[in-house]
Amino acid sequence: MTAIAVVAFVLAAAPVVENQQLRVVLTPLSHAATISSRLRVRGEGVLRLQLTRHAVIGKILLDGDPAGYDHDGDLLTVTVSGRRSELVIEYLARLVEDVAAGERPGEIHNQSVHAHIGPDGIFLADGAAWHPRPLDDDDLPVLHGITVEIEPLAGWVLVASGDPVAQGNRLTDPVWNWHTPRPVDGMAIAGGRHELHGRVHMTSHGPVEVVMQVPAEHSRQASMFVDAACEYLDLYTPLLGPFPYRRFTIVENFFSSGFAYPGFTVLGPRVVAMAPRSLAPGYLDHELLHNWWGNGVYVDPGDGNWCEALTSFCANYFRRIVDDGERAGLEYRRGTLMKLSTDAEALDDGPLGEFGRDGGPGRFVGYDKGAFFFIMLSGLNSYDPDRSAGEVPWTSLRLFAETNMGRRADWGDIQQAFEVSMGPDQPAGWLNDAFRRWVREHTVPGAIDEPDPRYMHYRVLPARKIIPTVAGTTGKGGLAVEADTSHRETGEFMARLDAAPSGENLLLIGADSIANRGDLLRRTTDPIVVTRDAFTVGGITYDGPDQAVLHTMQYPGRPGRFITVFHSNGDAGWSRLRLVLFYTRDSTIVWDLAQVIDRRVFEPGGDAGR
Repeated sequence: MTAIAVVAFVLAAAPVVENQQLRVVLTPLSHAATISSRLRVRGEGVLRLQLTRHAVIGKILLDGDPAGYDHDGDLLTVTVSGRRSELVIEYLARLVEDVAAGERPGEIHNQSVHAHIGPDGIFLADGAAWHPRPLDDDDLPVLHGITVEIEPLAGWVLVASGDPVAQGNRLTDPVWNWHTPRPVDGMAIAGGRHELHGRVHMTSHGPVEVVMQVPAEHSRQASMFVDAACEYLDLYTPLLGPFPYRRFTIVENFFSSGFAYPGFTVLGPRVVAMAPRSLAPGYLDHELLHNWWGNGVYVDPGDGNWCEALTSFCANYFRRIVDDGERAGLEYRRGTLMKLSTDAEALDDGPLGEFGRDGGPGRFVGYDKGAFFFIMLSGLNSYDPDRSAGEVPWTSLRLFAETNMGRRADWGDIQQAFEVSMGPDQPAGWLNDAFRRWVREHTVPGAIDEPDPRYMHYRVLPARKIIPTVAGTTGKGGLAVEADTSHRETGEFMARLDAAPSGENLLLIGADSIANRGDLLRRTTDPIVVTRDAFTVGGITYDGPDQAVLHTMQYPGRPGRFITVFHSNGDAGWSRLRLVLFYTRDSTIVWDLAQVIDRRVFEPGGDAGR
């Protein structure tokens, strides 16, 4: 190629955004944002940007001169000329959403809110196009550096993606300037009328600022969350490498959340208020780990979403082992297989490698089966603080993080990291069969009755070996509901049950309904005895006025079918009814008010009932 041809090729290169500087003025009372975006662009041609349809553009300047543009829906196009240009976009956007409409009883995620500015709080997700997001030829957001300067709001505390710019400030001072330490595909902002609590924590790879912002009424919870986050950093940085950000901020959001962004997480007020119970494995630790998986190493949208599988493996599974030993890991594995075995066709509904794509499988595959794949791949079932960092899977995951931090990675990159660490003398591709079977193909081993006392292999279990849980009652075979009229709620929970296909499993709610089925319950292998003021299960009687029970048994004479009962000794315990579908790993749950005071698993010993 001649020099002239090379120059022509460079001049014809499509425009690319190298970085973006945002100046943001937020007005909560009017739900408004006044925004100036300054983009450094290389190349020429039509630049395509995602920008909310709510943006009322004031002006667009290219190197100081008015530029032609078109804003149609959420797409903004601007013609750029010159090898390097500065594009300035100024606009006003009114961003308000019906937050209450997305709230669901018992749910910790409200997926309906994307961009909201109001007196109740500010939440601008990084994918909500509240600021210009440059797109490539495949309509994917372009990774680029972003800085944001927010006009201070008296009495408010906000956090943004990345690291705080200010140096030497007290951790209790609000920060209004943020930058991303590596390219990202969007900027997020969240916060409210909060207090700041935190400290600098020294990890095995250097200091990390750990901060929590909460309203005054929850300030006493802040130390629990900050302490927990520091403990997680002590656990995971030796295993995974340096924390990817200078600061980790925990934000109490104004609606049900549990979302992670680069350098921070937003948690709903109910989760914060539940501390320390909400610091169990799978909550804050899960969100902190997303700074490595998803917000440090990014998910390649051309492949499946691997980050929830890897994060669930590291937090929901592994931290149980760290806290409670190998038995806790076995119980997690067993619980996953029991849940799968209640209705494999509904739960395992597609290849793991398709999770996150349109028409792909559901949450169970992406989180639970995904975590189990890494369990099988690594054989991990224990933790030794003196040895684990030098063993699989952590050597593989550190290599994966180090190699791919700040870039999009796919399942192939994960495979490569495991191949190098697990078999340095093996040829490339030696894990092809494992990844093909468990990631690319829809593999659901059938009901194989073979010895696996440690539950280390993903498979469907024979019906006679399935532990009775509410997941089985609401799973395969359909559901019949019998409830006392005095406690038959008319809300969303009962409507959900009424909508379930009528079938062979049975849900009994209240003492009268349970008494009417007394003969049937006495034939089960793990019966419950209920009176109006007490219940006896597993040989223990509970007669506290605020105590309630959820108990599941195998249905006599119907292998693979189940009976679940719910009862409360007094009025207070009935508030637990709407939450029962979340307790899918135990046969029995006993509450005293909102506190779980006992839980047990009934191991089937043979035929279900007599």
